[in-house]
Amino acid sequence: MTFVRPENVEDALLQLSRSQWQILAGGTDFFPGLRDRPADGPIMDITGLQDLSKIREDQNFWRIGANATWSDLMAADLPRAFDGLKLAAREVGSLQIQNRATVVGNICNASPAADGVPPLLTLDAEVELASTNGIRRVCLSDFIVGNRVTLRGADELVTAVLVPKEAGSANHPF
Repeated sequence: MTFVRPENVEDALLQLSRSQWQILAGGTDFFPGLRDRPADGPIMDITGLQDLSKIREDQNFWRIGANATWSDLMAADLPRAFDGLKLAAREVGSLQIQNRATVVGNICNASPAADGVPPLLTLDAEVELASTNGIRRVCLSDFIVGNRVTLRGADELVTAVLVPKEAGSANHPF
């Protein structure tokens, strides 16, 4: 088994451009999925990428970084439109799981039982994917294409979930 822990996003993208990796962030689905088997194949641990841990407001979006946990989300000062997502966050496993599991991991697993997907769909969320070729954005409704299947390319890293700021405004119709 090959294991890497890149120090920055650029290094992670370079590694992804050269070989296929299983990406590990919170690991709350990854490790139980192994059952009693050892991990096989190359694993890239992105937990050290601090830039991906933030939840912040950009000019047009609320950005939930790929390493932001459910606990981070619950603690974040977000508009009321995010209340449904915060309620979903409270339903994700135990407190220990909420402290470790990531919002983006929940989406990337593409499980039919993913707690975060329905509220993020109501917020018109997009998925931001980075590669050595640049950044692309995909509507969350298009990103998940089947049971545990997404549009993420082998050379791409999901860096954030983006929620349009108008979804968090008082003018949004819900």
